[in-house]
Amino acid sequence: MGTISNFLWLWVLIIVPIALTFPFLFHPLKSVIKPLLGSVILSMGLTLKPSDFKEVFKRPKIVLIGILTQYSVMPFLGFIIGLILFKELSNLFLAGQVLTGSCPTGVVSNVYNFLAGSNLALSLSLSGVNTIVSPVLTPLLTKFLVGKAVNVDAVKLFFDMVQITLLPVLLGILINSKFESEVEKIKEFLPAYSTIVVVLIVGYVVSAGYGRILSLPLKSFELLFLASLFHLLFGFWLGYVIPRLLGVPKVERITISIETAMQNSGLAAVLAVSHWGALSALPAVFYSVVQNLIGPFVVKLFNWMIERERREDPPKD
Repeated sequence: MGTISNFLWLWVLIIVPIALTFPFLFHPLKSVIKPLLGSVILSMGLTLKPSDFKEVFKRPKIVLIGILTQYSVMPFLGFIIGLILFKELSNLFLAGQVLTGSCPTGVVSNVYNFLAGSNLALSLSLSGVNTIVSPVLTPLLTKFLVGKAVNVDAVKLFFDMVQITLLPVLLGILINSKFESEVEKIKEFLPAYSTIVVVLIVGYVVSAGYGRILSLPLKSFELLFLASLFHLLFGFWLGYVIPRLLGVPKVERITISIETAMQNSGLAAVLAVSHWGALSALPAVFYSVVQNLIGPFVVKLFNWMIERERREDPPKD
């Protein structure tokens, strides 16, 4: 099962040419694409328990910094990078880059924090809180940043996010708290399931706009890749530097860095294609590939930093 989730970037690269060549294979997904994504968010909720939110009350300052970093760094980075790289392209690319940066962190951030050896409890708390507040913050930030470039129906975006993110994650938490032993039996399959659904979502998004995508010049794809790469790397960097300036300990600022940079690209793709069309979802598709291709290398660096600190300053008995 781990092989499936560890190579999300590869499955996305494989599914894109299939969707461009045989778009009809993915068209039947149109009516179920939002419920499918909701099921992914539900699976995220199934990994959470009310006790996972204790970090919110134990260390509210650090949690608040993590939330502010997520919803300041990533949306504004998406806006700045989009303005610079997409100035000769459609505003739909700018809108998609901003929306990608404005969506909450994905479940992959919890996996990456576990692999980095950082504060997994804080990671779970941030993922849960970010998802819960996203129906309010994502529409507001998107409207504020790109409302003049494209039509942003913030109210519709709010209700879409309540339906796709808030209700499923709360339902998942409730189910996990009531049927913990039963949920424990299926937890190992959830990352693989989420990966398969995200790949199907990417296939649908690409198939929905295959005509316009195939007509794009090669330069557009190069710029989309660069935009995602810069967005991700600066997200990691600022997600680490800002907490450091605010006095957050190293392990926790690494946790915040990963939570900041890793976005729910599947959610961004579905919201973009439903509001503005397939072209606007391409930044999310590229971000999915880049974050799952580059992310593991950054995690290895973070793990090395954490292990070095523990060797230099071992815990006292």
